[in-house]
Amino acid sequence: MSTPNFVAITAANCPPAKRAAALADMANFAGDCREHGAERVTFGSVISGRFPGALVFVQFFSGLDKFESVVNNMPHSDAYKRLLGDHEVTPFARNVLKAKPIDFEPTLEPMPNYLMLTRAHRHAFDEPEMINLMNKVAPVFKSAGAQTMRMGQTLTGSDLGTYMLGVTYPDMSAIERTYQALGENSDFATLMNGMDVDMRSISRIAGIL
Repeated sequence: MSTPNFVAITAANCPPAKRAAALADMANFAGDCREHGAERVTFGSVISGRFPGALVFVQFFSGLDKFESVVNNMPHSDAYKRLLGDHEVTPFARNVLKAKPIDFEPTLEPMPNYLMLTRAHRHAFDEPEMINLMNKVAPVFKSAGAQTMRMGQTLTGSDLGTYMLGVTYPDMSAIERTYQALGENSDFATLMNGMDVDMRSISRIAGIL
């Protein structure tokens, strides 16, 4: 699997009665996005943290030209039209992030069931030091059962300049094991002393394409 250079994360509201139908059509829209430049798409719904019940749509790109291609196609996508019209989906946030180099070999079989997103501000050390610490703690995530791990810095949308860490897991037990192990890791303690975490949410993954 190639390492993406950019990540776009979109969050949207949807009436509860229409969420199941919307998630089904998000799979069709994900196919359109893949056809027009997205390397991978992960989608689902938030179950804890900020904006519970919101839909989340994460796209990975090799370059911003591919993101532009997807955006240009959106008005022509029947699935996207149904999401906004029939399913009353209302996007309220879209951030584009520049990916940072985290050494983590992804595993997508079986498909992960949960995505944890953590947003933080860096304040006590420079970016190379932060990335070095993230690479030191990445094996802790892997050993506890995490399946994928990506980090990016926000370029557009809200909270400019903040960092977002996205980690997928097969089940809640793996999430619990991860944070138990991290609590005993000195590199993670150093990392947290230099970061201010202001958001952490868990989403249930409906599909990865």
